[in-house]
Amino acid sequence: MSTPTQELADYTAWKQWDAARFGQCSRGDARYFAWHLARCHPAPIADVLEIGFGNGSFLGFARARGARVVGIEMQDELRQRAAAAGIESHASIAALGADRRFDLIAAFDVFEHIEQAALIPLFQTLAAMLRPGGVLLCRVPNGESPFGRIFQHGDLTHVTTLGLSKFRQIASASGLAIACHGEMPWYRTARNPKRLLRAGAQRLIERVVAFAYHWDAQALAPNLVVALRRADDAPNGR
Repeated sequence: MSTPTQELADYTAWKQWDAARFGQCSRGDARYFAWHLARCHPAPIADVLEIGFGNGSFLGFARARGARVVGIEMQDELRQRAAAAGIESHASIAALGADRRFDLIAAFDVFEHIEQAALIPLFQTLAAMLRPGGVLLCRVPNGESPFGRIFQHGDLTHVTTLGLSKFRQIASASGLAIACHGEMPWYRTARNPKRLLRAGAQRLIERVVAFAYHWDAQALAPNLVVALRRADDAPNGR
């Protein structure tokens, strides 16, 4: 029977997170991160916290843009990689201390790994850690889209299915409000004809399905990206 430590090590290997590439950000990832930050937090960002930083791609991106970065990660091996790269990291949010505040808290592909009952207390904690004007930026497999199933059910460690409606419930109970949501536009995701054609076909299919079922086409992308602000920062408290 495997131990939790062995399971985490196996997960790192399964994700193919190469230690030599820790903190490196591809050009495609950099475009992706930059687009979402320009939309949800165009002002300069001084302090960034990433929850579940994995192999450090976003931490590397944010640090390259001049931000002070901190990471939370359960896996000791990944925290060791962060330390070797000169990045502060901790095994839990509690280890940060009650007085830490951030302009941006990021969590890419994290909350689907957390039991649903724990989400509201977690989001309440994160809301308190945001500076005025700060943003919580998160991405999850889109549980409200039939196209999100491959991401949601392709990982044994996913325990919670999330969609926009659940995020609205969580935000309402956590002192947060949704500032914006949705993925990067299809025509910004590709840089060669084949990928551009594939991305365009995907969006066309999503629009056809949305029309047939009277759904919001924007909410049918395989992944859901949501940016949240403290409710007292949002226009009209919304």
